[in-house]
Amino acid sequence: MLRFSTAALAGWAVLCASGQAFAQQAAADKPSAVVSPDFNTSVSDVVGAQVHDSFANVGQTLYDHGVTVSSSFTAEPAGNPVGGISQGATYAGQVYFGLDIDLGKMLASQAANDTYVHFAMVDRQGNRLSQYYIGSSIGPQEIWGIQSVHLAVLTLERKFFDGRLDVTVGRSPANIAFLDSPIYCHFMVNSACGNPALIYFASNFSGFPSSSWGADAKAWLTDKIYFHGGVYEVNPLDHDQAYPWGIWNTGATGAIVPLELGYATNFKNDDLPRHYQIGGWIDRSTYTSPLYSADGGFAAINGQPYATLFGQSGVWARFDQMITRPDPHSNRGLTLFGVFMSATSGQPVMQQYYELGLLQQGTFAGRDNDTLGFVVNLEKWSNDALNNVRLARATVGSFTSPPPYMVMMELNYGWQITPAVQLSPNLQAIINPDNFNEPTRPGNIPSAFIVGFKLNVDLAKAAGIGAEDISKNERQQKVF
Repeated sequence: MLRFSTAALAGWAVLCASGQAFAQQAAADKPSAVVSPDFNTSVSDVVGAQVHDSFANVGQTLYDHGVTVSSSFTAEPAGNPVGGISQGATYAGQVYFGLDIDLGKMLASQAANDTYVHFAMVDRQGNRLSQYYIGSSIGPQEIWGIQSVHLAVLTLERKFFDGRLDVTVGRSPANIAFLDSPIYCHFMVNSACGNPALIYFASNFSGFPSSSWGADAKAWLTDKIYFHGGVYEVNPLDHDQAYPWGIWNTGATGAIVPLELGYATNFKNDDLPRHYQIGGWIDRSTYTSPLYSADGGFAAINGQPYATLFGQSGVWARFDQMITRPDPHSNRGLTLFGVFMSATSGQPVMQQYYELGLLQQGTFAGRDNDTLGFVVNLEKWSNDALNNVRLARATVGSFTSPPPYMVMMELNYGWQITPAVQLSPNLQAIINPDNFNEPTRPGNIPSAFIVGFKLNVDLAKAAGIGAEDISKNERQQKVF
């Protein structure tokens, strides 16, 4: 928290100072909000309301000049009372700060219309439950990875032909443009949120907050059908915690090209919104063999470094479909979603991935913003990865075969405490945790049961400068 506090507070200070400068004339033209205390209002209530209104005025003024602020804090404590290597608990957390700049508004220029700059940085803290207590390579806390201050997004976006073509270039994680969904991160388990897990075990796809140089373009062929393609540099230093601002890192090993064809609707053009998508990737970069050494032998046996290989590919198909919507004037309803992914070339660690889940938006009377979710996914490991564990175990006299798959699942309830605060207690299970982090462990790791919760605080909304509050009528429905 302390690392990011300096950077975040500096950013807030600059924004507030800029916003106050923009707002001075507006404030002179209209009276500011006045809070009148009564016998049931404390001094802290009055001061708090005035501070909130001050931030809201700054936020509105910034938005009027083309700047939208987003910021949040996420905490994910979790523990495994049953199973794993041993029992324990850890905490993982993230502070996020972002800016979206509408250059048309900011510059008051017709030529700059439909042109945007996006910026985001994060600070992640804490430890990973799977690393210390469970032993699996995928864990129950999605907010873990690159535990430092890190530049996540710095891109320029331009829309053409009335928005039918959207092009983005700059530094960005590939996973926020491809294989993303607002559904997935209603869950805390890292196999589902932020993306289906196979992509990181069968390619060099960059995942938030790790960013790389790249570009993507989405072309809407009709109002519901689109084609989306991109290209992203692969550079191992982009993932290094020692390079949080590594915009000019050298050492690229190639590039990855994701492609997809999709059908997408929203509440504006469909009573039951849906997304269907087929796609895949071509990874023309280097990676490490999960089995062989450079001389063609088995690295687990001969002790030589694992071989460096080149080139992988894979395919995916995924969907989400709202299946119930009791009130056509509300977004409440039940959505079914699923994913299938498979590696098609190279020597991946994971061969196939299957996922199925349900998300209920609106649970009980008066709880329209609460959610109830369940997801289960199966990770099928490649023969190469399993053979490496078998050979490593043989070196210590064990001939126990590792399980060929791992199953992860989560059941949660998303309690919207206030418009800015959501708490999601969850129960998770990891069946057949993999042994890839400890291949010489003689026996298989016992299946684990996890208890956790995900706390998300929308700091911008809490301050009254959330984009949804300020520009509600202008926000577009997010699709894949």
